[in-house]
Amino acid sequence: MLIRSFAFSFFIILMGCTPKLPFINEPINQTENSADKSKPLNVKNVSQRENDSIGSIDPRLKRILDTPSLLASHKNIEAARQNISIIQSQFEPSLSAISNIGPKLDNDEVELDASGGFSLTQMISDGGALSAMKESAQLNVKVAKLAYIQNANVELMKVLRAEQTILNFQRVKAIYEEQLGVYNENLPLIKTAAQANIISKTDILKLEQLKLKSEEAFLTSKTAADTANLLRGKYKLTKENKFFKINLKKWRSFNKLSKEAIFSDIEFIDTQISIMEKDIEAIEASYSPYVALAGTATADVTNIDDSLGFLGVNISLPVKDGGKRDFQIQEKTLQIEALRDQKEDLLLIQKTAFGSLKTFHEIYKKRTKLLAKQIDNSQIIAEDLELKLRAGAASVIDLAKEKMNFYDLRSQNVSLEYQFLIEIMNFYQAVGRQCDLTDLCGQINRVVD
Repeated sequence: MLIRSFAFSFFIILMGCTPKLPFINEPINQTENSADKSKPLNVKNVSQRENDSIGSIDPRLKRILDTPSLLASHKNIEAARQNISIIQSQFEPSLSAISNIGPKLDNDEVELDASGGFSLTQMISDGGALSAMKESAQLNVKVAKLAYIQNANVELMKVLRAEQTILNFQRVKAIYEEQLGVYNENLPLIKTAAQANIISKTDILKLEQLKLKSEEAFLTSKTAADTANLLRGKYKLTKENKFFKINLKKWRSFNKLSKEAIFSDIEFIDTQISIMEKDIEAIEASYSPYVALAGTATADVTNIDDSLGFLGVNISLPVKDGGKRDFQIQEKTLQIEALRDQKEDLLLIQKTAFGSLKTFHEIYKKRTKLLAKQIDNSQIIAEDLELKLRAGAASVIDLAKEKMNFYDLRSQNVSLEYQFLIEIMNFYQAVGRQCDLTDLCGQINRVVD
């Protein structure tokens, strides 16, 4: 009982003698990254909170965010926050109970000796190593958030591509069914004309070739749409869930957007560079003396009155480590250079993607204009051939081929529009702003705030 009272009194005295240093006696500043300290937002329950504050999450987006991969990615944010707490705890005093037991060495008799007490350590200075580690841990939270945003964009893009594939098939199917109806309608007359040797087998084969071309396009599109429907099912999106509306014009303001918006891919690299720089700071700080206030209170269990106490400053200064820290700094420096190169490559890819899209847009406008004229012209020719057929001045095969050509041109126009859409989606993917296609970036960002 006496040793407990002594140790407790020593502990009180020791704490009372602690120097009034800001980084020891003042609480750690939590305001500099209050968002990181706050409890991570539960994606599954996000709708209720958003309704109470800044708007709700789109139910379709919520189903995407509820996938196991994104839920796991969201937990990484919580894990990164916990690491901040681990580092912060190292700023606090460390109190340990100690005990020793063994034979006495001051006489020839084998007699065990036992002692017990407490040890307390409070860091005074470490050259700024812990502060650098804390800042690095805070940046790691940011990296985890950016990784989540990137993953959410990837999953969202899968759904967007799937939905546009389905919509494209619907248009291809509509044209194909119209074309097939015209083909079947004219087929009896064509067979009759062939039997009467009015048209050749070569003409029939050419007509069959046009039909086969359309059928191949239809089947290819159908296969892609079936796969897309399965993918939507993976995210528990049903027919009752409307498709996301795609913004086809927003990409033109990319130059303005690049000055106002934050590109998560670029910010991800910048943050990784900052983490490496903080790691270098922490390593360099380890060259400085480590100063800690240390105290112990111990007593022999057989002689409580004969207790020992120590209170003082513990200083340790690294002298030699075989060059380990120098090698670590060199490694981090090389990693920073590699990340900067990666950033330059990514910026180049983004600029190139924007230039490629602008070029394709010009081609798209010219080809669309030309196809529109060809479609109108084909329709006029078909109507003219129909009149001539009634007057006996044209053959049924000519009319059938022109009608098949009319639908083929319409299919080309649908294909061109779909290709342009894919180019736009590829651009948004290259710049890491897939969510901008549907104006969902704000909702995704709120999930990690």
